[in-house]
Amino acid sequence: MSGLYKILLVLFLLESVGAFAQAPPNIGFEKGTFEGWVCSTGTININGEVLVGGNQQVYNRHTIVSGGTYDKYGNFPTLCPNGSKFSVRLGNDRTGAEAERISYQFVVPPGPTYSLVLNYAVVLQNPGHESYQQPKFAARIYDYTDSKYIVCPYFDFVASNELPGFKISNVVPDVDSTRNSGPSTISYKEWSATTINLAGYGGKTVVLEFTTNDCTRGGHFGYAYIDINEEGAPAITGSTYCAGQPAITLHAPNGFYGYKWFKDNDFTQSVGDGETLTLNPAPPNLTKYAVAIAPYPGLGCPDTLYTVVNKIEENFTLKLVDTVYGCLGPGADLTAAYVTAGTSSNTTFKYYTNPVTLDYVYNPKSVETGTYYIHGINAEGCENILPVHVVLKDAPVVRISDPLPVQYPQTVDLSRVYKPISGQTYSYYADAAATIPVTNYKNIAASGKYYIKAANNLGCTTITSTAVLINPPAAYKISAPNIFTPNNDGVNDYFSVQIDGFVSFGNVKIFNRYGQVVFTANSTYDLWDGNYKGQALPPGAYYWVFEGTDQYYHIKVTKAASIAIAR
Repeated sequence: MSGLYKILLVLFLLESVGAFAQAPPNIGFEKGTFEGWVCSTGTININGEVLVGGNQQVYNRHTIVSGGTYDKYGNFPTLCPNGSKFSVRLGNDRTGAEAERISYQFVVPPGPTYSLVLNYAVVLQNPGHESYQQPKFAARIYDYTDSKYIVCPYFDFVASNELPGFKISNVVPDVDSTRNSGPSTISYKEWSATTINLAGYGGKTVVLEFTTNDCTRGGHFGYAYIDINEEGAPAITGSTYCAGQPAITLHAPNGFYGYKWFKDNDFTQSVGDGETLTLNPAPPNLTKYAVAIAPYPGLGCPDTLYTVVNKIEENFTLKLVDTVYGCLGPGADLTAAYVTAGTSSNTTFKYYTNPVTLDYVYNPKSVETGTYYIHGINAEGCENILPVHVVLKDAPVVRISDPLPVQYPQTVDLSRVYKPISGQTYSYYADAAATIPVTNYKNIAASGKYYIKAANNLGCTTITSTAVLINPPAAYKISAPNIFTPNNDGVNDYFSVQIDGFVSFGNVKIFNRYGQVVFTANSTYDLWDGNYKGQALPPGAYYWVFEGTDQYYHIKVTKAASIAIAR
């Protein structure tokens, strides 16, 4: 073994199989406030010393985050995706050598082991100053009982080009944030989790202390997002399994440089390295494991963590489909019921981008091609994590040939303007959003743009438009004789209006010279015989008014003229 791990063996603590106590109230900000926390503000001086004071939340420097927004530089959710309702942003992207701090004092529950899970994300502007002059995020634990800072654990994230797990933002900072300085980049670390291990501090009062600061020259910023799991958590997770579960995977906290796993306190031979240890078959109940962790320089402390395998005599099954298919654009939905069909009831799921279950999938309803990991856990604590593959496919292809113009009353069949492809279904709409269905798509009688939506068996869709041109018919004519002789001689005994063209019949009304309606026809079959209420009307002039609708333009048509009765 290396000298580091020989030293770690000396530091080993007695393992514990006890449960982890619940964390102090609102340590995870789940009240949506800073209740229980002390908020401080101040500055960082030219020597790199942080000077803060006060006990008051300051707008835009101590910020409760409730979700729905994304960080402007890293494009990750501002709300921690660990299932909590609230997180905190400490600091901001203003400059001016500002510093912010929040702290929380509590008594560590009795017992040889106690841990909290710290979730954090960091954004640091990196102008390339000396290390002590750079923007920074720091986590410290103060032993209030013994009046000293705990040497380990602690975390310092100082702006640098070599921070492990950090990415470079493609967003350029505002001009005023880089005043009095040259070019800079912005580094960010998306939400990650690590463990604050307080083993051996049972019964003591400690203070969690998180601090952010700008650069000492006042021209560059640094801020962080923070969340703490509401319940105290074991440092190693995944050690509980149920009957019938073939294998288990132990998970150490992430963010460390090296890991060495050991079994049954036999530290002469490692049984694995890496953040996880998969055990197949699952070991017997009460089997003990330990992991020695080595930090990156300046980003944590050497430590040794312990766990005991706990087998629950209850059947538990996590079953996933091998591959989830989705569509380019909207992506695939890992939360769809079919993905986990066959899993034991009352199982809750979380989604990750790697098997150590600490890199969250921010939007599991829309993921890209790749391999993801779904963690399932039931109320009894039985859990498992399995991979699922995601493959995105292209949307359907629809090649449109716009139909040739036709003249009314000819129509256009939309189902004939493209060549159908096997496995695709088609529907027809009057709007680009495909919300107004066209039911008579085989007989389109009006000019305009129409939309064809194609869908494949994955639900991928494509909406394509086609232009329909229905030319108007020849001009219509509405006519009637100007005289008729209702004398029952079989010649010109009835009056009616003749329609030549595409005009629908509304009604015809006959008026006498005083404006009284003496006859109404509601169809072309209603003929006037010159009578009113069964009595023959006298010879003379009368007037008729026709009302109808142009079937092409869909507008009202009116025509009027006189008619004379001759007997």
